[in-house]
Amino acid sequence: MNFIKSFWRFIQKIQSFVGTFLFLIILVIFSAFILSTVVFDGPAEKIKPEHSALVISFRGAIVEQEAYSDDPYQQLLSGGLKANTLLRDVVKTIELAALDDDISTLVLNFDKFSGAYPSKLHYIGQKISEFKKTGKKVISYASQYDQSAYLLASYSDEIYLHPQGAVLLYGYGSYQNYFQGFLTKIKAEVQLFRVGKYKSAMEPFIRSDMSDEARLENIELYGGLWDQYISRISTERAISEDVIRNGIENADQLLMDLGGDFGKLAFDNSLVDGLKTRAQWVSYMQELVGKGKDDKGINQIGYKSYLASNSALSELRGTFAKGHDIIAVVYATGTIMDGTMPQGTVGGDTLSRQLREARFDDDVKAVVLRVDSPGGSAFASEIIRQEVLLLKRAGKPVVVSMGSVAASGGYWISANADEIWASPTTITGSIGIFGAVPNLEGTLGAIGITTDGVATSPLIAAGFSKPLPQKLKNIIQSNIENGYQRFLELVAEGRHMTVEQVNEIGQGRVWTGLKAKEIGLVDQLGNIDQAILSAADMAELKDYKVVYWEDEIPLELQVLAKLFNGEGQSLAKMATKTKQPAQILMDRILDKLSLFNMMNDPNNAYVLCVNCMGGFNSEY
Repeated sequence: MNFIKSFWRFIQKIQSFVGTFLFLIILVIFSAFILSTVVFDGPAEKIKPEHSALVISFRGAIVEQEAYSDDPYQQLLSGGLKANTLLRDVVKTIELAALDDDISTLVLNFDKFSGAYPSKLHYIGQKISEFKKTGKKVISYASQYDQSAYLLASYSDEIYLHPQGAVLLYGYGSYQNYFQGFLTKIKAEVQLFRVGKYKSAMEPFIRSDMSDEARLENIELYGGLWDQYISRISTERAISEDVIRNGIENADQLLMDLGGDFGKLAFDNSLVDGLKTRAQWVSYMQELVGKGKDDKGINQIGYKSYLASNSALSELRGTFAKGHDIIAVVYATGTIMDGTMPQGTVGGDTLSRQLREARFDDDVKAVVLRVDSPGGSAFASEIIRQEVLLLKRAGKPVVVSMGSVAASGGYWISANADEIWASPTTITGSIGIFGAVPNLEGTLGAIGITTDGVATSPLIAAGFSKPLPQKLKNIIQSNIENGYQRFLELVAEGRHMTVEQVNEIGQGRVWTGLKAKEIGLVDQLGNIDQAILSAADMAELKDYKVVYWEDEIPLELQVLAKLFNGEGQSLAKMATKTKQPAQILMDRILDKLSLFNMMNDPNNAYVLCVNCMGGFNSEY
């Protein structure tokens, strides 16, 4: 017994030592962060050189909001806090640079760019076009241009490519894995309840191929987006659409004729203005804007340093003193889920609180709701919509600005706004609803796990381990049908249409913003700038501040972002490289199944466009 007590005291001492050691490490890290904030993020001197190039190096994806997890440990395990490019930072940078005599040239670099939805690219492209009107030059350079990068680069005066690089244009499409056969083999099923002819969100779990309805919808959606893509490239590069399409459709033969030289193919087809190695690129830029410090590199400034040195930063909540008339920009970015959620996911309670705070703030005269969401929980969507209605009743105009995606629940929360703006390439609509409950009884049974018990009524389910009782299935289906009817009614009310008219264009179908304008789902085509101007006009404001109405990211997560941003991602990449094909396949399956982790609606009713969640890369 004495031995056990002594051993336990020893363990406690070790625990205490380890705890103290970890605390000291955290203290040092925290102190370093505070010091770096004071030294590097304090009042900045004028650091931009005269007549320099402003370089925007796109990193990761272009996003509306920085996403983070409220669990730092989990965030780190998943690959760290991802380095992305904030849309409004890029837009603000270009606007400021257009008026800055010290900036003579705008340079776009895409070597670390991972893509973006077309609407974001066109929005930045519009700002680039406005920049060019000042007489300043815009130049793009990359080792390789994928489809997203090239769309944005096409707005440049000059496009340069590394001789060993390529311009990869491949069109839009949708290919996904279907799991019906797999689920059958493991004796599992997904119990699906849905309304809407085109509501194909859960098709991968109940079919082995794409339905005719989903195929028709995708053909029209991607065809419309691709037409807009080709048209923009044709306009900006002064190349006929036929030449562009021919170059894509016959790329194999054209490439073989050139001996497999991708760079020459891009140059011969006028997609780029020249082929330059990195050394040649630096030399060329030195001729345009001069050499950098100590005659090395280029006379340039990065866009983040430029923003940090400029007093006209994007307005954040709490930046301005009371007394200004404010237009609050509130973000609905990510999947809509019930409850409180961190930034990057739309928490029903979180967003409702932000809208409520804007309603009770006397300085806020109007609200622009920026929606970039494929939807999610029907209950959470309705909670948010109610706050939109309360804002309107309080006499504060609400204007919705749709980002890349405002579908299903994203449209649910938008429908009753005073006005809806969308980009021509916004994906919206998907007015439909579904419920899904997995049944793993067969899977568990195959490994010897069974489920048994008693209940006081036939309405009690046994989680995922047994099929739902028929009476409960009837209740869920009835609730889904009621939810769809409710969806139709609120859209009809908000858009001044009949329920029958909404049902005709509903059925779970998605549309481009251009088409949505034609059928009455949106009021105007334009970006967030125009939506803000419209909100100001509705509120009869002449002098006002635009404030981004966001919650402050917790300090500990800011610390983690500074410490682990690169390292976490590097570790994740290293882990990926060591995976075997079977592991990669299993990860893909688990990733698809993780969709159920986003389903926390208390009534198992979801207004979610799953096809809208994937991003706009090679397969979307």
